Order: sequence, then structure tokens, then C-alpha cells
Amino acid sequence: MSDYHRHLDDSPTELIDRGAVPRGSETNGRQLVGRTWEISLRALAGEGIPECATLLRLLSCWSSDPVPLSLLLPGAVDATGLSTVDPPLPGQKVEVALRGLLDHSMVSLVESEESGEVVRCVKAHGVLLDSVAAAVPNEARPLLVASAARLLEGEVPAQTLGAGAADGVRRLVPHATNLLRRVQDAGTAPMVADVATRVAGHVFASGDYQAALFLAQAAAATAQQLLGSDHPAVFRAHHRAAVALFRLGRFEESVALHRQVLDDREQVLGAEHPETLESRQDIHEPLGQLHRLEECMATLRATERIRARVLGGDHPDTLYARALLIEYLAVSNAVEQFDRIGPPTVAASEQILGEDSFITVTGRHNFAYGLYRFGRWEQAESVARRVLSDRERLHGANHPLALSAVVLLSWILEERGRFAESISLGRRAVAGQERALGPEHPYLLASRAGLAASLAASGDLAEAQALARENLPLCERVLGANDPVTVKTRTLLDGQ
Repeated sequence: MSDYHRHLDDSPTELIDRGAVPRGSETNGRQLVGRTWEISLRALAGEGIPECATLLRLLSCWSSDPVPLSLLLPGAVDATGLSTVDPPLPGQKVEVALRGLLDHSMVSLVESEESGEVVRCVKAHGVLLDSVAAAVPNEARPLLVASAARLLEGEVPAQTLGAGAADGVRRLVPHATNLLRRVQDAGTAPMVADVATRVAGHVFASGDYQAALFLAQAAAATAQQLLGSDHPAVFRAHHRAAVALFRLGRFEESVALHRQVLDDREQVLGAEHPETLESRQDIHEPLGQLHRLEECMATLRATERIRARVLGGDHPDTLYARALLIEYLAVSNAVEQFDRIGPPTVAASEQILGEDSFITVTGRHNFAYGLYRFGRWEQAESVARRVLSDRERLHGANHPLALSAVVLLSWILEERGRFAESISLGRRAVAGQERALGPEHPYLLASRAGLAASLAASGDLAEAQALARENLPLCERVLGANDPVTVKTRTLLDGQ
């Protein structure tokens, strides 16, 4: 009796539904590569499980990284239409097909830890998968790629979640990347590009901006090649890349890409389409960092005005544009408008969206910054402490947005004369931003300058100047000789 039939007698759904013990290292030496897999598939077909061929072709759409078994649940496979290919793969046959591939050492079972939870996965050698993918009949390829995309899409939450939940989506990045390599026709390209862009969005929300940029750029390149430059899937991928560029501190590049997408969306989708308004809103971020304040505020005001008219004043998208505007009302010293718009926007967001909504927390964060900016430090401290708690809970303590809240609170505490706590927070922010954003990110350079100034104000001139000497050449190269952060850093070294 073959191993396959012994498995059948034991429990036909043990692997997919309940998990299984991973095979040991002895399977690795038996890994089949090249075209020898065809011999094994013929043998498996002779044993009555031709479905192994289609399952292996499906796996070849993804990468050689571990594939969570949750992607292969029978109901999900049934919904893809793989029962219509040759040989058919109905959901009820996935289990036995997987067992067949295991028995012939074409795949192995592995375990991966994800936020403290063990995830059972199937893994195949990359050479094997590439060889199988190259031999897929042309007529079968579109449905296989579409099926792989639908199964991948089923693993991506509709909404971006917290830091811990992002681990599961981050695991999908290599599979989304490889799927982009497998698509060859315009019929499946939009779906594949959009799935990859959604994965990039979750990775972005987790704070891994470089990985988000890489995947979004790959999605844009694939979609543009197969669909042309004026397809909405291309716009969505480019938009995600533009937002990632901003978070990486590449402000000029971000503005240029945002502008291109905004112009394209206006022409193709119309000025009031939700995705056009998304572009109009998000271009404000790099504009603000480049001190193009009038353009920044104009695009936010236009977004808020159109959304209020089309969607209503209390729609989440309208509230979000208003929450973003709060920051720049503070930057532009528009005190009366800040007082008129800030508190009602935060209150409406809390009531309509909930106190833990990302939009609510963003509005609260920007309101705390305005209170600091206008010298209302006691009230600012109270709100900023709540924002820091919010950001840590929603994103994790080391997320760039949480570190931004750390920076704000450190500024406020310095103004209140609480130098020891302010400096402690400043050190935390600098160390965290260096890890999360890289050693030359503009936000890190500004935080270093702020910490150096705080150290000098507290009397620790030696450490302040040592930090300034480290920071100055980076500031001059990245920000320019006349940037306020560069000037602030240089001032600490004058007369030493």
C-alpha cells in the first residue's frame, strides 16, 4: 500500500483542517528539481490523483517561501474555478493532492511563527516551481494566475490593522511579488496588480515603507506593461508608491509621482472620483515637508470641500481631510481657524468613527501639535500623552507614527521645564527613528537636532556638541546648508 493510501485511511482532512507535523530534514535531500517532477506527476496520476499536477501548478504561481495552508482551504479553492481546468482541482481534492506531493517529496510541510502563533505552511523548491511554471500550458495559465490572486486576496484583510496583525500580510509579500512575474495577459493583470497593491498598503501601515515601495513599484510596472499607463490599476499602484516615497523622506520624488497620478486620475476618472480626491489629499504631505505651505493647504481645502459636497460633512473621508488640515492651520499660525475647526473635528471623529479610529487619532495628534505650537502647553501635554498611548496601542511602540508622538511630547515637556523626561523621550525617538527610518531620514535629522538642543539647554554641552557634529554633515547633504534644521545644528557648534 502506498503512503498516499495509508494517509487516506488515517484522516482525509488532517493536513488542511487540523494541521500536520512537518516533515524532517530527510525530505530536503529528496527535493526534486528540473523536469524530473514530471515523472512523479505521472506516477501520482497512475495512483488516481491527477489533481497533484494542478495543485503544483497553482503553487508555482507563488514563491518558494512558505505558503500558509490557509490559502488552500477547500471552500476557497472551489470559489476560484480550478475545477474547470485539466486536470480539475475541486476543493475536496486539495487534501489528497497535497498528500500525494508530500509523499513524492515535491513539497514539504514547515512551521512558521507569526506573532507568537505557529502557522503551518507548505514549501517547495524554487527551481522546481520555476520549472513547473514554465511548462504550464498557455490556455491554463490565466485561470491559474487568477486563482492564485483570488486565494491571496482572501488572506488580505479589507482594512489595515495593527502592528501584530500585519505579520500575516507581510508573509504574503514574496508571493504577491512572484505572482506579478507569472501574469502574462491583460485579463488577469488588473486583479494581480490590485492584490499586490493591497498587500503593499498593509505593509506600509505596519511601518515597513521600503518593502511597501518595492512591491507597489513592481505592481505598477507589471500593470503598465500589460494594461498601458492610463489604467486605474496603474494609478493605484503608483499612488501607493508615492505615499511610501513620502514616508521614506524622498519628498521631491513623492510630489512628482503624486502630481502625475493626480493629473492622470483627473483626466481618466474625473475630478470628483474618490481616487482622484485621494491623490489630491495625499500630495499635501510632501508639499508640506518642502515648505510649499500654500499649495499644501489649498489641496487639502479643495479635497475637504468637494468631499463635503459629494459625500457629506460627516463622512469619514471628509473628516480625514479636515483632520489633516488641523496641522497646517497650526503651522500657518491661523489661530482662529484652528480653534474653530480643530476641536469640532476631533469631537465629530470620536462620535462618528470611535475614539480609536485612525482618523480620530490623526486629528487628535494634529490638534496636540497645534496646542503646542500656540503655547498652550498644559493642555497640549494632556492631549499628547493620550496620543502617544493611542499610537502605541494602534501601531506598536516602535512604529514611526508612535515615534512621532514621542517627539511631540518631548517638545512639550521641554517647554514645561521637564528636561529629564524630555531628553529621555528624545533619546527614545532618535534611537527608534534610526532603526525604523534609516540613518539619514529627514525626520531623524530633525529629532537629533532637537535632542542636541535639549541637551545643551540642560547644561550637557559636551554631549550636545558631539551629537551636533555627527548630525551636521548629514543635514548639509540631505537637507541643504540653509535648512532650519541644518542651521539649528550648526549653531550648537559655533564658538566651540
